Amino acid sequence: MADDIQIYCNCMERVRRHVHIADQVFAGKIDTHDRNLNAELIFLHFRKALEELAFASLSANREKYSAARAGFATEWNARRMLGFVEKVNPNFYPIPLKPPQETAPGHKFFDRISDGFLTKDDFVTLYDGSAEVLHCRNPYAPGDPTINVKYTVDEWSRRIKFLLSWHFVQIVDVQGLWVIQVPDEGPVRGFFGAADGPFAVESPVS
Repeated sequence: MADDIQIYCNCMERVRRHVHIADQVFAGKIDTHDRNLNAELIFLHFRKALEELAFASLSANREKYSAARAGFATEWNARRMLGFVEKVNPNFYPIPLKPPQETAPGHKFFDRISDGFLTKDDFVTLYDGSAEVLHCRNPYAPGDPTINVKYTVDEWSRRIKFLLSWHFVQIVDVQGLWVIQVPDEGPVRGFFGAADGPFAVESPVS
């Protein structure tokens, strides 16, 4: 099981890396010297981050991952893509948490976050919006070429980080929960948690 949770943590590190690159482009620290190319680079990495997020809870189970991935490989619609993942793991989506409070030795309580994070609806909006940014637009297409992606780049980044900073997730075929910490810097850490009551947190995965 420790190997499985490490695989999940590795996925979260890749999510963080993609979001970091989007942040760097938005801040001008990575610059293609072309506004449109910068936008494409940002939303390419947002989309990669979302794909990694969707499949993280399946990555520890190669057989089920392959089954879901086969259906997703040519799917551009976010809701249908999430449908493939949910058929394999209905509880795949992270539940954001506030930082832990120790209630007793070896036990920590995590209160849930109610808003301000990347929801499933936000996921769909950003995923589909990213596809629009990345695809070449027909220059003869009628209508306004502006793509509405709901939030600014830095707000999308903040919502992803807020979702993942502390979260728990139910993994396929695993008893209990995985509690995951994704800091801005440093190692991503995973803990085994109890399903009911305050989480009985074990030593972190290094």
